[in-house]
Amino acid sequence: MGETVKIEAFVLVFISVFMHAAWNFMSKKDSPSMAFYLLAAAAGGLIWSGALFFCQVDVMALPWQFWAFFLISNCFEVLYFLALSHGYRQGDISLVYPLGRALPVILVAVVTSLFGIGKIPALQAFIGMAVIFAGCIIMPLENWKSFKLSTYCNKLLFWVLMIGVGTTGYTIFDSMAMEILNNVPGRSPLFKTIFYIFIVQMAITATLAVPVFVSRESRRELKALCKSYSPYVAGIFSASAYVLILLAMKFVTNVSYIQAFRQMSLPLGVLAGIFILKEKCSPPKLVGILLVVSGLVMTSLK
Repeated sequence: MGETVKIEAFVLVFISVFMHAAWNFMSKKDSPSMAFYLLAAAAGGLIWSGALFFCQVDVMALPWQFWAFFLISNCFEVLYFLALSHGYRQGDISLVYPLGRALPVILVAVVTSLFGIGKIPALQAFIGMAVIFAGCIIMPLENWKSFKLSTYCNKLLFWVLMIGVGTTGYTIFDSMAMEILNNVPGRSPLFKTIFYIFIVQMAITATLAVPVFVSRESRRELKALCKSYSPYVAGIFSASAYVLILLAMKFVTNVSYIQAFRQMSLPLGVLAGIFILKEKCSPPKLVGILLVVSGLVMTSLK
């Protein structure tokens, strides 16, 4: 893996991508809405609530920078879920999922490099990330003739862009918040990570509750979804997957590596859309998957 990436990071992210692909598939299949994500966030937070009693972190002693990063991250998280709900309602998972994951691969690397957040990735890693980005862009195409600007310039593109911006934002600010949290007194990094995911999920729940309870239609949808198991399972998978991501952050010198590794979930999401949701397959999708895998290999090797 080289000096910039440890094998632990790759393994943790590898496990998390299965959970991430699964909860995205469930939300698309059931009801990709703010009400769905509200229940999911609440469930994801409650399962880790015990961390408050075991993490031994003095919440009042945390510096203001930690809370600033945490609150900014929450804004990006809400933007992500808002965009995801609109994106999945308007497009196939095999289209929205890869495009929404493409932008953060490049954006996280560029932003962290420009602002000096962590060690600048090696040239080979940058090339690998570019290959992953190319694979994500090609993957949604129905055929090679559709590779043109008009294919991407539509109403769905706006929400895909917002998914990318949201993911980029919360990834960067969560990494900075976790760096502060890991340097304050308390129990092991695992307990601190679980504590952080709990407060993140609770903040998302509180924020999403506002638009959901304001809308009569969303309230009706929330009432119906309460009887379904999907939001709760999706929330548990989502929160657990992100616990692994947060743990993996301390094994890399730049969070852009984590964002690149997370693209391992793309082939899973696309294949689930093809074989389970019966979405169309195409040669560009297969080429895109190969590019993503190739880019991952280049990024993970020194």
